[in-house]
Amino acid sequence: MNTNKIAQNVISAVFMTSIVLNMTACYIILTKVKRKELTHLFVVSISITNLLESTIGLTPQLVMAAEYLVESTPLCIASSFAAFGFAITNITHLAMLSFIRTVAIKYPRQYLKYHKMFLCRITLIFVCYAYGFFWATLPIIGWSKYELDLDKKRCSLDWKLTKSNSFSFILTIFICCNILPGIVIAISLYFSTKEIRYRKARKFPQNTKTNLLEKEYLQVCFLSAVAFFFFWISYIIVGVLTLLKIDIPTQLATTTALFSKFSTVSNVLVNCYAVKSFRKQLLNVKVIQNMKAYLRVLIVCKKI
Repeated sequence: MNTNKIAQNVISAVFMTSIVLNMTACYIILTKVKRKELTHLFVVSISITNLLESTIGLTPQLVMAAEYLVESTPLCIASSFAAFGFAITNITHLAMLSFIRTVAIKYPRQYLKYHKMFLCRITLIFVCYAYGFFWATLPIIGWSKYELDLDKKRCSLDWKLTKSNSFSFILTIFICCNILPGIVIAISLYFSTKEIRYRKARKFPQNTKTNLLEKEYLQVCFLSAVAFFFFWISYIIVGVLTLLKIDIPTQLATTTALFSKFSTVSNVLVNCYAVKSFRKQLLNVKVIQNMKAYLRVLIVCKKI
């Protein structure tokens, strides 16, 4: 099996898995969860951005897996703009959600009191989308540009630095859209862990609701931090090497770009399927119950 065929199979698997998991998450939260908290709305928004990023970002890669582009067409540029915008929006969601969960752990009573405010919910989610597409718009209005990627199978940022201001743009993107969110996620995890250890050491009065909130949020904060750094660190390293004008094999550029797309699967796994209450809701879905019943029948038939 050649490299193109392997890449096509991997892209197809990531695409289908992302679509199924994110659509399932949206369905359960929107139809099964009665009391929707701020974190629920953020998870739905993350799933939507994952769906759009997967559809817009992976479909061209799937179609062009065995072909090469000659030039950056308007359709290719539009696809790159949307995929890049949703990718940054997604990262911003993760950083904002980590911050919100830290606030919930450190100030649980205030969080439970104010997190249902409509204006607060809309503003926080809007900021994530505005931040993502602010950066995606800049190449269109003149700061750098969208150009063929190193492997010439899709449009991306101007990694070849064919425009004089592309270096400054990509460097700024790394700082503001990768490093800064990573710092926010890491600091949020640090302060969440520190606060819980402080309370246990001081033996503060225990509250069942806030204890469950702390335990679940701390777990998700930790997993979010691990997933973020795991799936984006290789992309950042390759980007830095490219800025230093070190020749990068096209296969490596393709692999790291594809590897970062796994975040569209990991995000929903961390923020939904790692939460106990969500797993209970998932098991109550009729399709899942029918599948479990079918498997039981198969097992009984094999025993007979």
